[in-house]
Amino acid sequence: MQAIAEERAESAESYTIAKPRILVVEDSTTMRKAIRRLLSNDFDVVEADDGDTAWEQVRDDPSIQVVFTDLMMPRKNGFMLLRQIRESIHNRISELPVIIITGHEDDEKMRRQAMSLGATDFITKPFDSLQLRARAKAHAKFEHTQRRLHQATQALEQRSTIDPLTGLANLNYFREHGPVLMSFAIRHGNEFSVLRLDVDEYEELFRKRGRQVAEKVLVNISKIIGGCVRREDTVARVGLAKFAVLMPGASDEVARQVAAKIHTLNQKAGYRLGTNRFSMTVSAGLVSPALYENLQFDEVVKLAETRVAKAMASGGNQVIFEEGPPSESRAAPEGRREALTVEEALILLRTGDTDRVNEQLGPLLRRMLPLLIHANRQLRLGMDGALLQLKSRAKEL
Repeated sequence: MQAIAEERAESAESYTIAKPRILVVEDSTTMRKAIRRLLSNDFDVVEADDGDTAWEQVRDDPSIQVVFTDLMMPRKNGFMLLRQIRESIHNRISELPVIIITGHEDDEKMRRQAMSLGATDFITKPFDSLQLRARAKAHAKFEHTQRRLHQATQALEQRSTIDPLTGLANLNYFREHGPVLMSFAIRHGNEFSVLRLDVDEYEELFRKRGRQVAEKVLVNISKIIGGCVRREDTVARVGLAKFAVLMPGASDEVARQVAAKIHTLNQKAGYRLGTNRFSMTVSAGLVSPALYENLQFDEVVKLAETRVAKAMASGGNQVIFEEGPPSESRAAPEGRREALTVEEALILLRTGDTDRVNEQLGPLLRRMLPLLIHANRQLRLGMDGALLQLKSRAKEL
């Protein structure tokens, strides 16, 4: 009977539901203890005495559901903490409810500033237990609902093989089909290459320009990669700003040509935000392994990622093909645009980068004119007048 009772006790313990976790950020020890005393029956309260410590806890503890924070603290204050939370690239952090603890000494201007930075709610000192619990329960319950929705979404994403942002294959597809393609190459004596690419300084772009701009850049880069690979290759988005290309049958030479084309065209592509123009580059690692029976796909991927990391550590905007030094960047000298090929211009047009094509429209047209004139004669299109006009305008550009 005692054994059964112990077993039931263990079973009950295993089904204990954890209390929602709340982070209280306050430099006053007395105030932290008061809040803990008022909330501890319903919540698991963790504490921080300044914004730096609080940020580390928010970053490292995914179970935190609500943050209560004072505004005026030493080192990193509440405004700075709130901004850092809202500007995080991780939805789990950026969407956290943040309740600002204000005192009578905090004026309306400070409250408006906190609201503009994304404060969820306010509570004024001194507060009673009912007011404090009501705020905590309202936002913890909301967070619980959001968490369940997020978990359901994650479950669907885990079964999906398509990246919703870019329309490319996703990490699931890459992990599932990469080993299959490599095994096929091993069995049939074919060649096989894997290319991994990271977008340089993407987190900085996200922080400065915002999510919408950063995601548009990712979509554009995905189109550039897709426009440079061969028909039989598969492009996948395998991380926040990470891509991979599976290249069945690609020799080292062929794979290098594809990698170089992607790298060069990303240098030539440009982005516009208002009157500001900026560019984004990629760092890449390529592996074309000597295939043998027991070679594991994960080993090849790990080597490719090591080369990407080496390229980024060397300053980014580089491609590493082997264990030697990274290839030199092909960036054009300051003040001079590197010439576009016709193929590159067509890819950029598909990505919507008409500005960069317009800059070199004259040279591109002059290169294409012989083909257009030949097609007009061969197919009897009757475009003689239009081609003469085009030839004249191309000289002026």
